[in-house]
Amino acid sequence: MHRPSPRRSCGVVLLLCVATGSAGAAPAVFDLYTGSFSGSGTIVEGPDASPHQVRCRFTILQQGATGLSLQGTCRAYLIVARSVSARLSWDPRSGQVTGTYTGSRVGTAQLTGRQVGSNFDLAIEWPKPLYGDTKAQMKVVSLDSDRFLILVTDRIGTNGPVRATTDLTLLRR
Repeated sequence: MHRPSPRRSCGVVLLLCVATGSAGAAPAVFDLYTGSFSGSGTIVEGPDASPHQVRCRFTILQQGATGLSLQGTCRAYLIVARSVSARLSWDPRSGQVTGTYTGSRVGTAQLTGRQVGSNFDLAIEWPKPLYGDTKAQMKVVSLDSDRFLILVTDRIGTNGPVRATTDLTLLRR
């Protein structure tokens, strides 16, 4: 039986969820994403891109006026655990969000993107190919003041389909 490595998908998902955004809006958006969260969902993992259920717990803290950091753990099958961390920074002049995600089996990923309202649209750049390339997309969507969704999409295989590799809903604890 193949055991998943929740590090890649969960970590990316969680990291991106802490991004911040447009000029003047960062403090209000930070409030939506700071705190202790837990959640569950589906990740795709392994060379055959098999879906697996995962549960995660995270603490997201504001770092100064323009940054967020995330620390947490994701578990699959109740016995496989992966530490995940992320650091994001918001530039109030350009509205750009940049950062890093640590926890992937291919190394530390770079994150770039923008805030759109209370949501985030981020690009992921892996240091080595993952599922055939080094790029993926992440959407972080605020569902309400205590819940948000993380959706990561990636191309599976060099010429394969684009599909959700992380679909996770996090709730404030």
